[in-house]
Amino acid sequence: MKKQLLFCVTALMLFGFSSYGQATVTISSSSTSDTVCSGTTVTFTATPLPSGSYGYIWNLNGSYAGPSSSTFSPTLPTGIDVVYCLLTNAAGDTIYGASDTLTITVDTLPVISPITSSVTPAGVCIGDTLNLTDDASGGMWVSADPTAATVSSIGTVTGVSVPTGGGGPGGPSVRVYYIMTNSCGSDSTNIRVRVAAPASAITVTAATVCIDSSVTVSDATGGGTWNSSDSTIAVPNFNIVFGMPPTITEIVTGVAVGTVTISYTGMNACGPYTETTDITVVDCSSTAVHTVASIADGCSVYPNPTTGVVSILANSAKYTQAKCTVTNMVGAVVKNATIATNQEATLELNVPTGVYFMTISAGTETYTTKVVVME
Repeated sequence: MKKQLLFCVTALMLFGFSSYGQATVTISSSSTSDTVCSGTTVTFTATPLPSGSYGYIWNLNGSYAGPSSSTFSPTLPTGIDVVYCLLTNAAGDTIYGASDTLTITVDTLPVISPITSSVTPAGVCIGDTLNLTDDASGGMWVSADPTAATVSSIGTVTGVSVPTGGGGPGGPSVRVYYIMTNSCGSDSTNIRVRVAAPASAITVTAATVCIDSSVTVSDATGGGTWNSSDSTIAVPNFNIVFGMPPTITEIVTGVAVGTVTISYTGMNACGPYTETTDITVVDCSSTAVHTVASIADGCSVYPNPTTGVVSILANSAKYTQAKCTVTNMVGAVVKNATIATNQEATLELNVPTGVYFMTISAGTETYTTKVVVME
């Protein structure tokens, strides 16, 4: 009886230790992917075989961590993390074996750098290019308005047209974005790129101005400064018309007889520029010129100076039709009309302010006078 009992105890001990000695463990992760975002909770679960009462030693990146339980929910560091589990007896003093390893990559939102430009402040002329860079690699460049400026995959911006919006210091602009995306989401940064047209020619309402009178000048480029080559002949200034809102126009006022060069200098995204135009100042106090071949009893043109409408009385020994021709200072014809002699006619000139010559001819008779058109 004693032998039989001893045999049973010995067999139980042998079979029991043999069973635990062959125990194995596998681990699994609560994540469905081997890449997670920083801050995501991942739970690892150990499954022993055969089942029973065991101890567990968890290892994270080569260091022991976690509770002695079948589950482990660590704070995973950013980067590549390696997790495995050692299976022990319940007392924890005997290791039965180790699980396979699980590798989890912990990612974060993209880290993006400020955009830098090859030109400061960032600006590009229509048809030219500008280079943008970002220290963070792997991103995508996007223009908010490709009709104003395009951007290539390597950050080269090409000016297309002046933006209709996006005003601010330096003129109209377009936003260019650099966007980075990974499994955790997207982040972006942007820069305002000014787009400008090349400098344009000065426009002037008349190339001739009377002393103490003014002509209006303008330049589509904007942002520049007006100057005169001789301020004793003509002076740039501005005229303010108060209203809601007030309007400001640039003008040039005649001071003395002569010709002066008016310049417009500035800088935009295309670089520095200077445009010029010549304006002639004349003395309009005397409007008569000599008669080449008078109509019998002369002609009258009034008022002179005029704001654009004149009355003409061409006196002649006979009643006939006369041809009236108006030319500008360079001899170009700006108005033709036919009037009857010996009766008053009204003529609308419809020309810019300045000095013009009116010639009235009937047959072989010709009369010429100077006409000043003012605002």
